[in-house]
Amino acid sequence: MKQIKVEKLLYDTASGAGIINISDNDGGNSVLNIDFKPLLPFANLVKKEILDFFTISASVYGIDRFVARKQNSVDGWSRELKVSFPVHDIAKWNANKDHLNKLLSFLTGDYWDVSFRIVNLQLPYKDLDHEYLVSFEQVNLLSGGLDSLIGALDFLKSTNGKVLFVSHYDKQMHGPKGDQKGIILEMEEMYPDRFVHIPSIRVTMDSTNVTKETTFRSRSLLFIGLALLAAQATDTSCIIVPENGSVSLNYPLSASRRTSCSTRTTHPFVIETVLSIWNSLSITTSIHNPYEFKTKGEMVASCEDQTNLVNLVTLSNSCGKRGHRAHWEEPTATHCGICMPCVYRQASLTTISDETSYGNSINSLAPFLKKKTQDVGACLDFLNRELTKEDIKQELIVNGVKNLSKLYEYVDVVWRTREELRRWVNITGDDEVKLKAGLND
Repeated sequence: MKQIKVEKLLYDTASGAGIINISDNDGGNSVLNIDFKPLLPFANLVKKEILDFFTISASVYGIDRFVARKQNSVDGWSRELKVSFPVHDIAKWNANKDHLNKLLSFLTGDYWDVSFRIVNLQLPYKDLDHEYLVSFEQVNLLSGGLDSLIGALDFLKSTNGKVLFVSHYDKQMHGPKGDQKGIILEMEEMYPDRFVHIPSIRVTMDSTNVTKETTFRSRSLLFIGLALLAAQATDTSCIIVPENGSVSLNYPLSASRRTSCSTRTTHPFVIETVLSIWNSLSITTSIHNPYEFKTKGEMVASCEDQTNLVNLVTLSNSCGKRGHRAHWEEPTATHCGICMPCVYRQASLTTISDETSYGNSINSLAPFLKKKTQDVGACLDFLNRELTKEDIKQELIVNGVKNLSKLYEYVDVVWRTREELRRWVNITGDDEVKLKAGLND
């Protein structure tokens, strides 16, 4: 078991960096470096429990990157992590220990055992800039992906209110900062004075004597921690996480993909558990995914601003493997074309003009034996498999859906997702691909 110690957040007044030191029982050390200067005015205005939640969410991201799976897994994937977090009120956080363990274990696919110790954090004071001293209807996460773009356009088109966007990026993940900047610049022309964007927060991890992990499973928790800081400091009651139900549920394409190949960044269990922790800490901010019952294609089709969606779609990026270009047939493309996020994206955009460039086509992957073809191969097998709504219901329960009042709506999302994928394969697949998907009868 890896024993991890997280030091308290230190603020470097010279650089504006927030620094969290992370170490383990094997002598490994890392430094999580957060561009904290833009966040300092917000951190000054929130209560200590919110600052603790942000520090924990950032630290979890750092630990997730710090402890490489290959060297530290107990079963080929999962890691055992015993972690000590610094907080301001041990009793309040001990009351949430079980919830936090379950949240982190579900989110990253590991075995977490958290504990807490007291800390007294003093930060220098800085006034909040005047642009944030207005009334915001909601705080939206803006990742640079297609779903967050649609979430932004839906709000801006359908309301007269103002929205606050929050973003972060890691320099090891090439592209998100540029995606976010490009979208923001265009939307400023389309919707002047309708939103404010906190400059995208850079979060990087520097380590010694260890190999960095590259799966980024805990990225969404850091997004939520940033959003909570922004919402509480601006007295905004609602945080919106725009994510289609297909990706949010991430129904396993096979039994073997229930953990290692299934990210759960916006799964209903994650959102519900975060809210349970906040309620226990008397944090009244809500967090909501208004698209949890829609497929990605339905998000595209129902977007309130179709004109600007078409204009901006190529600025968004959905690819989960954009940094791995060695095997792309078109190395200058913006998307690999064959990871599941790319597959969902292509299936969702069949009804509008999609000028996105893809590095690979599904028709070049047969017989689906290489590592890079695994996602598409599993997807086609999934489409070929006999599946009933009862099968889907049972799998969703196994895969973490606890809210039974929403279960049948989630079943329908998975069912419609399959149909959306089938339509895309019918449009784009050659005979061999359709045969593997069971669509060439």
